[in-house]
Amino acid sequence: MRKISLFVLFWLLSFSPLFAGESGFVFRPLFGGGGGTAVFDGAGGYGLGGIGEFAFLFFQNGNGFQISSHIIGRGDTVNAASGIRYGSGAAVKKFSFGGFLPSRRFRSYAFAEGGIGFGSGNGETAFNFIFGGGGGFDFFFHQKGSLYLEVGYLQHFINNNLVGGVSITVGSRGWF
Repeated sequence: MRKISLFVLFWLLSFSPLFAGESGFVFRPLFGGGGGTAVFDGAGGYGLGGIGEFAFLFFQNGNGFQISSHIIGRGDTVNAASGIRYGSGAAVKKFSFGGFLPSRRFRSYAFAEGGIGFGSGNGETAFNFIFGGGGGFDFFFHQKGSLYLEVGYLQHFINNNLVGGVSITVGSRGWF
């Protein structure tokens, strides 16, 4: 019960918006979105998938620095270098750290993420452990909308197979 109370407290405290100035964008503490992900493994494996996210801002200071907490649902196909293809669904937790660039039309950030899911392939079911990190930016095209690009490293550990490498995610977010 104490953890739930702390979560609700952080969530309520995050409702102080940051005004972004010239662009007219008002930074809102909650956002959600989705996108597509590609992972390229140097050993010949790769992964393709999609994500849906919901996030809330739980820290910001007067200089525009922000920390956000994301809850992500993702679905992936993971193709190991051994030729086995896995389908996987996972719940992922992500933290992002960053703020607006001087033009106020872009927000840059770094992130770290990790999660667990279930996968199946080659007639077997298995856990899929996911971890990674990288950087990204949002381009604000509307008061309540942005397009984003993330580049980083994403690792799948599924059924004793490691598939990971450069990860590229492109999508959109709605801010409310």
